[in-house]
Amino acid sequence: MDLFSCLSPFVFCSFASGSSGNCFFVGVEDEGFLIDAGVSLAHLKKSLQQIDYQQKSIKCIFLTHDHIDHVKGLDVIAEALQVPIYAHADCIAGVLRGKATRNMNPEIFHAIEPLKPVEMCGIHIEPFPVMHDGRGNLGYYFRYDDKNLTLATDVGMIDSCVESYLDRSESIVLESNYDDNMLWKGPYTYILKQRIACSTGHLSNLEASRYIAKRYAKDLKNVMLCHLSENNNTPELAMQTVYHTLQQQRIRTNMEVTLFPLPRHQSTGLIHL
Repeated sequence: MDLFSCLSPFVFCSFASGSSGNCFFVGVEDEGFLIDAGVSLAHLKKSLQQIDYQQKSIKCIFLTHDHIDHVKGLDVIAEALQVPIYAHADCIAGVLRGKATRNMNPEIFHAIEPLKPVEMCGIHIEPFPVMHDGRGNLGYYFRYDDKNLTLATDVGMIDSCVESYLDRSESIVLESNYDDNMLWKGPYTYILKQRIACSTGHLSNLEASRYIAKRYAKDLKNVMLCHLSENNNTPELAMQTVYHTLQQQRIRTNMEVTLFPLPRHQSTGLIHL
């Protein structure tokens, strides 16, 4: 038996994660789909080449919400891939009114509902509602065989619904958007700071770390911190906050749990779940 035969065919890759743009890939064997399209077509093509997938491998696009950093490349990418787009009906309405996406063909969009599962590429997918100030905000739970992944980005708070889906997964992609000190001492207007920090804004490093500490080592395999702010956070601060919180609660780290921040502009390469 060679080393690679032991790897799970269920894979995840972040192509970009942050305030400048977001795009993720979830797949199994030789096909998969995108979560969000906040990157250029050129960036997507390069990222697919890096993980040895072709454009025709992408079967559809799921959207988390309609904010520009999640959809700014959607029109060009959807035209190039010729695939359907799945999102909450409110998100679809927002996209079709958006400055960068208003000229898209409405017929390629398909409405999905929170808590109603769908299947794509043999992967079970459950969209769930999250608190944010976009339109039709969704997180996603994915399951393939006995492997699972929950993606929760742009969440103002971890409410009981979000927590229930995070608790179900051994791999999680969780927002860790801002450092409190950087945000409140930074140059943003007070109104914008309030918007980011409120329950329909973004999740802070501290809030993310408290959930991770609560869940740590209980069947966790991968913890990926996503959507780090370029102006109010650093990967080092996000990681330091998690480790400090674990230390405060006297939780010992172990090699069985992989913890890392997703790069803002680069691909992670394939992560076998």
